Amino acid sequence: MTSRVFLLATLSGALLSSEAQTLPAPDQLALGELAQLATTHPAPKALVNVALGHPVALVQGRASVGFIGRLSGDVSESEWRIWAANHPAVDAGACRSGIASFRVDAYALDVISELPMTLVELASRAVPDVNKARYGTRVDSVHAGLDLPQPFHGEGVLIGVLDWGFDYTHPMFYDTATTASRIRAVWDQYRQAGPAPSGYGYGTEADLPEDIAAMGSDTANVYSYSTHGTHVAGIAAGGGAGLGLTGMAPAAELLFATLMVDEAAALDAFEWMAGVAEADGKRLVINNSWGLPQWGTPDGTALSNQFIDALSENGVVFVSSNGNNGDSNFHIDYTFASVGDTLRSRVQFYPLSANPNAWGQNLTLWGEPGESFSAGFMLTQGVSTVVGTSPMYHTADGPLVLDTIHVVNDDTLIYDIAMEAAHPNNGRPFLQMRIHKGASNLAVVLQATAESGRVHAWNHTHLSNNVGNWGQNFQAAQSTWLTGSPYYGIQQPACGHSVIAVGAYSSEYPNSQGTEVGGSLANFSSYGPTLDERLKPNVSAPGVNVESSLSSFRDGSYSVTSQAEWAGTTYDFGKLSGTSMSSPATAGVVALMLEANPTLSAEAVKTILEWTAREDSDTGSLSAEGDWVWGHGKVTASQAVMATLGWISDVGPFLPAPADRASLLAHPNPTTDDVWVTGMDAPEGTWTLVNGHGAMVFNGRATSRFRVDMGDLPAGIYILRTTNPRGETRIARIVKQLNP
Repeated sequence: MTSRVFLLATLSGALLSSEAQTLPAPDQLALGELAQLATTHPAPKALVNVALGHPVALVQGRASVGFIGRLSGDVSESEWRIWAANHPAVDAGACRSGIASFRVDAYALDVISELPMTLVELASRAVPDVNKARYGTRVDSVHAGLDLPQPFHGEGVLIGVLDWGFDYTHPMFYDTATTASRIRAVWDQYRQAGPAPSGYGYGTEADLPEDIAAMGSDTANVYSYSTHGTHVAGIAAGGGAGLGLTGMAPAAELLFATLMVDEAAALDAFEWMAGVAEADGKRLVINNSWGLPQWGTPDGTALSNQFIDALSENGVVFVSSNGNNGDSNFHIDYTFASVGDTLRSRVQFYPLSANPNAWGQNLTLWGEPGESFSAGFMLTQGVSTVVGTSPMYHTADGPLVLDTIHVVNDDTLIYDIAMEAAHPNNGRPFLQMRIHKGASNLAVVLQATAESGRVHAWNHTHLSNNVGNWGQNFQAAQSTWLTGSPYYGIQQPACGHSVIAVGAYSSEYPNSQGTEVGGSLANFSSYGPTLDERLKPNVSAPGVNVESSLSSFRDGSYSVTSQAEWAGTTYDFGKLSGTSMSSPATAGVVALMLEANPTLSAEAVKTILEWTAREDSDTGSLSAEGDWVWGHGKVTASQAVMATLGWISDVGPFLPAPADRASLLAHPNPTTDDVWVTGMDAPEGTWTLVNGHGAMVFNGRATSRFRVDMGDLPAGIYILRTTNPRGETRIARIVKQLNP
């Protein structure tokens, strides 16, 4: 056996040494690759065409690289914008709570060392997570106004869709009578003709119906002329196109942003949407049917998640697909017990022939704060014959980046390493290893060791254009090796604290005999929790064979299930599956909730969705804390809107009662007339009945058992609250139905 190793410089010495503390190691590695490409491709357009694995786009004739950064504590947003204006290579984007997006000329990356920032991250690449759903979510009941004061359709609410493949002409985006477009505005970040939105130096914005219609569709990009965004938006807010294929919120207005496939552009789009909503005085829910699987921190501490949290505090509701790796055993969770304890598992590789951009596998490992670990790989012929090993890389030696060529006999492997002793976002030791083995028949075996502590490892397919988001298995080729599992599979931005992450299931529906069928979990729906053990998904919604609109500008082949003739054009519909579909279904339900109660906070929306999610024979009994597969259960729009109407800020959520607050028992409930209340913890006190708008309806003297006459009250949700002489309160949520 012969083995040769070559170490390649990845960045100029000045950049590497000066930015090691503020630029995470994987980003240093990626910038090194980009710097090399810039040297060999001096023409911006040529550079953009070859740098497909990096967040580079042609903006006003420049090869522009997307970044996100955290401003130094003594630098304000205005000072940052002045600084950027004085540096021609830098274009400032969105900025909120000290987190800023910006773009840098690919031929002037040395300016990074001058940025007034404590942390800089290269923007990650975004990847899509690709009738019956209304029934499964009980949206039909909300549209009909069953047991509600009125029907709700999302009127007065904006739904932002950040995606690719929008058909602006599709009748699904008109009102249900197909007379007026509901597209409020669009921003195609790829289209160079302009005008760009105010404050942003790229793309084309349109907000007049005639201008939007004249554009026809968004621009082809890395996903060509896709239909993903058209399908997603139709689920969230489709008007039906005269076929009855109505989305969840058919009266909501729509904001479309065609994402430049990087994280920085996503933050710009979020801020743009929030600005439109603020100007219109309307509530906004943003759907993200895409993810960032290989980069960033999977515990909600990434700068992009911090930006999202800041917008959420100002009322913007974020809904994201949970990911589609539920059928992949791509994760290992191992706790080291003693010196010499070693983790080993064979790495499954995605076939290079299956995708023209297939490159190899990306292994990412995270440890615990204050601990360290070592990792590398060995090569085996068959199951047990070891023919080569890499060095073991110790995270305590980080930050470190390197490229390596490893030759064993006639087989050549290329791999690179990026590692941190303590990642700047969360203080955890981190190691990333990307491995390309070409057509070699050798097996790659991950091995890691530590004296103590817990390590998580993931195995993702890596594409040369950096947009792969699917996992491959870890395999126990020997009895002492480990096999993987689908747990801890939540990606960015779904792993964020304020984001509503949505899993997927096959929607229930009544068959021809009137029997309800369906309802099982989608095999692809990713499992939680997050790296820091928070519950994800939050809820689940229909995401299997969901029928919705297809773009008439698409260049891909899709099976057509329905067609609508409108304005001299045939528009198609088709069924797609993925958490890409369950996320917009939930975003549409959020729009119904915000129509019913525009004062809800983003946190209240998430809480209500969780507490009103239902269990059934498919979910099984779920704990109060939720489940790593189903979250809190299946989204139930009818209950969510009912609870929304009864959400009184000074009392709190009521379905069910909070764990720290005792409940009253009201019977019968729902009621059409009298209701009897028990559960007072004192012989006497007072009671107050409040309607869904927070106004007091009745009050009176409370005893251990008392009657409330609700016969003349309109249908809706009411909150009854008792107060004993000690000032302690108990509550009951009462549903008033119309007299038959």
